[in-house]
Amino acid sequence: MAYGMRIERHFRLPTPAAALTAQTANRMLHRLLPFPRTTRRIIERTLFNYRTRVGLKNAIYHEPNYLPMEFSGPLVLTLCDMSCFDHPETHPVERVKLMERHLPGAIERADHIIVISHDSKRALQRWFSVEDERITTTYLAADARFHPQPADQLRPLLEQLHLEPQGYVLCVGTLEPRKNLEILFSAFASLPAPLRKRYPLVVAGMHGWNMDRLMKDAQALIRQGDLRLLGYVEDSLIPALYAGAAAFCYPSRYEGFGLPALEAMASGVPVLTTNRTSLPEVVGPAGLMVDPDDVGAMRDSLQALLEDHGLARRLAAAGLERASTFNWERCARETIAVYAHVAQARGLLT
Repeated sequence: MAYGMRIERHFRLPTPAAALTAQTANRMLHRLLPFPRTTRRIIERTLFNYRTRVGLKNAIYHEPNYLPMEFSGPLVLTLCDMSCFDHPETHPVERVKLMERHLPGAIERADHIIVISHDSKRALQRWFSVEDERITTTYLAADARFHPQPADQLRPLLEQLHLEPQGYVLCVGTLEPRKNLEILFSAFASLPAPLRKRYPLVVAGMHGWNMDRLMKDAQALIRQGDLRLLGYVEDSLIPALYAGAAAFCYPSRYEGFGLPALEAMASGVPVLTTNRTSLPEVVGPAGLMVDPDDVGAMRDSLQALLEDHGLARRLAAAGLERASTFNWERCARETIAVYAHVAQARGLLT
């Protein structure tokens, strides 16, 4: 790029072995140090400063994960949502305190802020006085590997998870309060027993914080064989897991974008989600939407998706069409345009 380098920190889903190693390291760090999160951030900041001190005078630093390191040059900041401020009760106290302490200063010194939905922009401006011209909305997209797949192609992959094509309801996401799984479990438990047996609920996602109450709610369904918590799923199996579902339910209370719902639509699966935050913006008329606290509406909508095959087919087709309007090429173009704008304003373009 003519206006210099771009620095990003990238985060990847760990393999099971890597995740185990990271968990072990974190446990050891907690035993050895009184404030492991603070210590880790000090180490990261020191390494970042060392690596960026030489040869990056004309660089733009893009921090995609809320809290930037110290950097003397132009800063582009990506903020996915304001959930720590809008719903602090859905996060660990330490995370909320960290955001309250550091995010206001990061927002103030950012040359430009990227958000991933108009709802996230509204949330940002509710909490902080950020001018429209300093914010750009860039929608995310589903990867091309999420697409409809025939049953004979899905079967050998799903067998690894002991699942059958079109034989389950899927939910994907970290198991934590914000995902509202306790309401989904209640709604699913009230479905007719034959329907639960025909289409068990499958939840794929790593364990988050505050799991005790959720696991208590799940035990009866697990004992009956109506609920399976898959935990971590190999990345290579995720597209088949989506495409093989009879229906996808995403009961989240708060999302900056709601990428799993879009991935399900791109996979040709009918979607049920909630009518809060960015989800109506992303799913639109291509899915069913309910109030996240309305157990009865969630149950009735699930039942309709599983019993009314005409409705399921119409929503699957509408979802495919809507998902095609989101693409990474446009996201990349809009992001590069932000870099160019910042470079121009800072005099980095010659």
